[in-house]
Amino acid sequence: MGRLIDKEEHKRESVGVRDLFDTMALLLFGSAAERLAQSFNLYENIRRAGLYIHPKLYVARILLRATLIAVVSTVTLFIAIILGAPLLVNVLILLAAMMSSSILISWGLYYPSAKASERASKVDLEFPFFAAYMTAMAYGGVAPERLIERLTNIRVFRALRQEAERIMAEVKLFGMNILTALERVAATHPSRLFRDFMLGYLTAIRTGGDVVRYLEIRTSEVFQARMEDLRSRAEKVGFIIEAFVAVAVLGTMSFYVFFIISGLIGTGGGFGGITGLVVYNLLVLPLITILIIMILDSLLPSAENIREPYAYLVVSIPLGILLGSMILSLSGGLTYAGGVDVPRIQRIVLSLGIGLTVASLIPGVQYLRIVRRERAVSRGIASFLRDLSEVRRTGLSPEKSIIMLSERDYGPLSQIIRRIAGALSLGLHIERAVRSAIRGYKNWFLRVTMRFLVDAMEVGGGSPHTIDTLARFMVVLNEINEQIRKRVRPYVIMPYFGAILVAVTAILVPGMLVNAMTAATMPGGGAGTVAGTFGGLNVNITPQNIHQLLVVASLGSLINAWLSGLVAGKIQDQSLGAGLLHAAILTAVTTIALFVALAGMEVTL
Repeated sequence: MGRLIDKEEHKRESVGVRDLFDTMALLLFGSAAERLAQSFNLYENIRRAGLYIHPKLYVARILLRATLIAVVSTVTLFIAIILGAPLLVNVLILLAAMMSSSILISWGLYYPSAKASERASKVDLEFPFFAAYMTAMAYGGVAPERLIERLTNIRVFRALRQEAERIMAEVKLFGMNILTALERVAATHPSRLFRDFMLGYLTAIRTGGDVVRYLEIRTSEVFQARMEDLRSRAEKVGFIIEAFVAVAVLGTMSFYVFFIISGLIGTGGGFGGITGLVVYNLLVLPLITILIIMILDSLLPSAENIREPYAYLVVSIPLGILLGSMILSLSGGLTYAGGVDVPRIQRIVLSLGIGLTVASLIPGVQYLRIVRRERAVSRGIASFLRDLSEVRRTGLSPEKSIIMLSERDYGPLSQIIRRIAGALSLGLHIERAVRSAIRGYKNWFLRVTMRFLVDAMEVGGGSPHTIDTLARFMVVLNEINEQIRKRVRPYVIMPYFGAILVAVTAILVPGMLVNAMTAATMPGGGAGTVAGTFGGLNVNITPQNIHQLLVVASLGSLINAWLSGLVAGKIQDQSLGAGLLHAAILTAVTTIALFVALAGMEVTL
């Protein structure tokens, strides 16, 4: 009881502090906030984003926070000057203050627009399923009020459930009828698909039109628009992957050549080249890959949420580190008394390659196992629904129809049907029976279909026409999901090609440069060593210098291969879980390619 009282007091104190902060913000920046809110169209953007805050207060908060950052930075700068800090430190403090305040204000003004776009994209992703659901429920005679209220309890819909909750909030808080509340939410919604569909639905209801006919036609149009959107997204994916290959492959090869040459020819004795390779491999290239993955995630969103494979990283990462360290230690790769040579580089490459492969392979295999089971289940859903519709035409109840169909073969789906039938035979309610049967499955398509089936039987009466309509739409939706995979599948090979090409180039370029320079008449050194001035350039080609460059280039190639595998997985299955499997395969292939290329390099040197 004491803890509850403490929590309530803490909550009241937090609200009091926030109210004081908001009051100060409005007093200090009220007029400026109003002008900025109107200039950046925040009244509309905040409404479209679904944020429950007044635009004037929103901007005032941002300005006050930016001011507080500026004040703190100014005090810090003043203290630094008094303490006699170097000029560079003072300049960095000033730049950090200016950038922090500018970024805070810029992002704050842009955030409502970004939030509105995110809201629209999430709704668009789920809307074809919801349109099919509305049509099936309309065939069952379900009223709009009951449909929206039902939607608030359907957890498979995340974005649309939030929209239903907004509509019900308008009804319960402001006393609106359901149609007026739906119109108010739809009229300002950032998703054009949702807005046009719902407003047309309301018009059909209010004018006494054929609502079922309208829903059926508009749902077919939604599916067609979804297919066109997928074609457009597939073309954009192709463009992004081509850009990735151009930057991560051609650009990487160009930078490798530049860094290697600067390491062999320069006044820094190769230090500048090695530094450039390290910065590029460990900072620039990972950032480019992360950016590409983020872009692909926006183009290829996935409703599936398979998280189990990531739990295996807790075991696979320590195991990969352990195996890599053991290989490096047992092969003598940790001994550098005689300097770095090609055999030692091979052992380093082998240890890192095996470590990355093992760390990625275990969760990747688990992901493949789960996805194969889940997708195999999806293939039998349409056949089951069609058969259920035909059996219902004989006059059997929905429950008895499912029990009868449990004897037929629907592939991996048969196990789920038998579970449902067994639970129904024991007298369980259809919703509890289905929930128990699909427990453990992460297939979003399966969960949505079963949710639709339960509502069609429980709310819509489970009529044959309702189930047949549901089956017809589920077939189209399944084809849409398969279509996007087929369209982007050819692009999966491009990261493989690029990663292997970069790895081989990283080894062959130094070999060709060394052969070209040692073949020329140059002062100093013997075989394999060229040191001195040639053509006004300070040349420093020694085995030790070359080996140092090879170590960094080889390790960078492995990191690039692993990251390229994540990109390949994101293309194929819109998931980083699949990327881990591709990363393991690509890292293993690249390790072999580097090992062979280094063996040829040893002969050259």
